[in-house]
Amino acid sequence: MQLAKMVVLGSLEILGIASGYDIYQYLEKNKIDRWTDIQKPSIYNALRQLEKEHTIKQVNVIKNGKYPEKTTYQICEKGKLLFNTLQEEAFLGIYPRFFGFKVALKFNRRRSAEEINNFANRAISIIDEILEAMEKHIESLSDHSEEQTRDKFFIEHDRRLFMTERQWIMEAIEYIKEKDARGQRE
Repeated sequence: MQLAKMVVLGSLEILGIASGYDIYQYLEKNKIDRWTDIQKPSIYNALRQLEKEHTIKQVNVIKNGKYPEKTTYQICEKGKLLFNTLQEEAFLGIYPRFFGFKVALKFNRRRSAEEINNFANRAISIIDEILEAMEKHIESLSDHSEEQTRDKFFIEHDRRLFMTERQWIMEAIEYIKEKDARGQRE
């Protein structure tokens, strides 16, 4: 997953027009920087790459006294398409980082509750396949050697992580359904 690009595109989609510093402030304000560990240099690098790819465009360059120039950007149609692709990858980005679904959901503004539900169900299916593979591996361990005992110990940790992520995604589905139902009544 190209996390920095996705976060920059998602931020621009939410903010409309923004500078790299504005994006960083948005991430910081919404605590997104804490769990994605995106730093300012990653944001500026992503902005440069996205501009070269013609997925964002410069809107303005502001010079304010002794401060460095501030360049503001806006997402283009090509950027919206790239964001859709990156968001889909993130919705299914279960391993090795578990926050893929979370970051995709956090920046969602256009996907419907039904689409998110479909992504969630696919993510749960992936998790179930991984859990099944872990169980088969544990069953295949025939002796109780130190190495196999240690292997089981670490697999148990992974199993718990996947089970927790599965539970959170199921709760996210309910949250989205409730939010959608409230929106339809209003």
